[in-house]
Amino acid sequence: MILDLFSHKIHSSGAEWPDKLAELASIFGEFDGEVYDRQAFEDRLKKISPRASYFMQSASTSGRLDASKFRDEISAYPAYLGLYFLEQSDKGWVVRVSETAKRFLLCEEPDVASFLRLQLPLFQYPNAMGAAYISFTNNLRIQANTRDRTLSFVEHGVHLSPVRLIAMALKADSILRQDTIFNAVVTYDEIFGLVNSSEINSCTVVDLDLLSNALSECRSGIREIPTRYESRFHILRHLEIFSLKNGAIRLRDAVNDADATQLSDQLDAICNIKNQFNGFDGCTSANDLESVIASGDWGRYFDGLKSLSANEVQILSSDMAAVQIYPNVPSVRIPTIEPEIYGFRERTGALSPVKPYNRRKEIADPESTRIKMQRRNLVHKELIDKMDSWLRNIGAIPKENDHIDLYAKIPNDGSFIFEMKSGGISLLDQIRKGLSQLYEYRYRYKNVINDSSISLCLVLNEDPAEIPWITDYLCNDREINICWFSEDGQLAWPPICESNMSKIVPLPSQMHTLN
Repeated sequence: MILDLFSHKIHSSGAEWPDKLAELASIFGEFDGEVYDRQAFEDRLKKISPRASYFMQSASTSGRLDASKFRDEISAYPAYLGLYFLEQSDKGWVVRVSETAKRFLLCEEPDVASFLRLQLPLFQYPNAMGAAYISFTNNLRIQANTRDRTLSFVEHGVHLSPVRLIAMALKADSILRQDTIFNAVVTYDEIFGLVNSSEINSCTVVDLDLLSNALSECRSGIREIPTRYESRFHILRHLEIFSLKNGAIRLRDAVNDADATQLSDQLDAICNIKNQFNGFDGCTSANDLESVIASGDWGRYFDGLKSLSANEVQILSSDMAAVQIYPNVPSVRIPTIEPEIYGFRERTGALSPVKPYNRRKEIADPESTRIKMQRRNLVHKELIDKMDSWLRNIGAIPKENDHIDLYAKIPNDGSFIFEMKSGGISLLDQIRKGLSQLYEYRYRYKNVINDSSISLCLVLNEDPAEIPWITDYLCNDREINICWFSEDGQLAWPPICESNMSKIVPLPSQMHTLN
C-alpha cells in the first residue's frame, strides 16, 4: 500500500521553511553548469553563517555545525522539488538548475509559493528519487529500498500526482456536498483511501466522476483505508492556497472577492494539468531505472516553466488579488490603505523568527510582503549579517523592522538607514528600487527615529563600477551613500562618500574584532 506521499527528508513544517528553500536554491544556483561535486556542495554550505541562514541555523547545535543534518537534504530537494537535475557530459555529471528555480528562486525577491505551485503538481510516482550520483563520473546507483518501491509502482501501473489528486478530491467533495469549493474538505484518511485505489492511482489525470464515486465509497466504508500512514502534508501550506486543520485539507479562507477568484482559478489550473511522465513504464530492474534517470528525461519533465503551458504558468504564478487588479472589470477604484508604521526591534545577532503566512496582511501591506520576499534571498541575509557585525564593532546597536533592513544610531554622529541590494540580473534596477525605498523610509519614520541627521546608505554586493555614472548620481546628486564588502571582509565605499561613511569607520582599538 501507499503510506507516504511527501518526503520525511524535507522538513517543511515551520514558517521559516520557504527561506530555507530559497537559501538552498541560491547555493545550487552557484553550481549551475558545473561538473557535479558533492563535496563542493557541502563545503559551500559550511561557509554560510548560521546568523545569515535559517537552513544552517537548523543544522547547528549549540553553535556547532552538524553536517549530517543537511546531507540528506542536498539530495532530497532536487528529487522532490526539482531544484536541479544532473546531466551526463564527457567530464561527468553536470548540474542543471531548473528554469522554474531560476525565475522564481534565484532572484532578488524569491517567490517560493509560485515555485511550489508550478512544481508540486508535476511531482508524481514513480520518479527519480533515491538516486545517488558519483562525483566527476557519469555513474549513479539507486538505494535498495527506493529501487524496490519504484519498481513496485511500475509493476502496478501507478502514475500518481499527490497534489493534483488532492485538488481534484476537493472538487469531488464540492460535487458530493453540492456546496461551494470554499466549503469543500477532504480528510487525510480519505486521501490515502483514494491513492490506494488502482483506478485512481493509475493516471495523473483523474476523471472527476470516477473520483467522486471513489470518494463516496471511502466515506461509506466500501473502500479500504490504511489504518496507519505518514501524514506529512505540511508542505501544502507553502503553496498558499491550502489550509490544513484537524486531519483535513481545504482551501484557505479568501480575503476578498478577487482573492476568492484567484484561489478558484489556481485550483482549476492544478486540476487541469494533463502532463504525465511515462519514462519509467516497462522498467524491470535497477539498471532500467538508472538508465531512465541518467537520460535526464525526468529532470527535464520536472520543470514547470518547460512542461506547463504559458497560460498555466501565468495563472499559478500571478498574484493579481494582492495588487487589487480585478479581471474583466474595466475600472476599479482601489481603496486607500493607511501606510503601516512598524516599531523597531533590536537585532540579537541571530535571524528573527519568521511570522506565519498571513494573507490578509499580505494584501493590506504589499510593500511589507515584497520586503519579506527580498529577505529570503541568501545574499541579502549575508549582507545584513555583515553590516550588523560592522555596526556592533563601532559601538552601534543595529535595529530592524518589517520595512527597514537595518537602522542604527551612530555614537555622536547621527543615524543611518541601510537598504541591502543583492545584485542579481540587473543591479541598476535594484539600485533604483533601493533609492526610492530609502527616501520613503526616511520620510515615514522620521518621527520614530527623531534625529535631525539621518543618513541613507545602499549596501551592495559588489562595487557598482559596471555602471560608470551611478556613483556620482547617487552620492552627489541624490546624497545617497553606497558601500560594499571587499573580499577580505572590510567595508568599502567610493571616495565621494568619505565624509559621511567615515562616521562608521572603527577606531584602531576596534579593528581587531573585524578580522
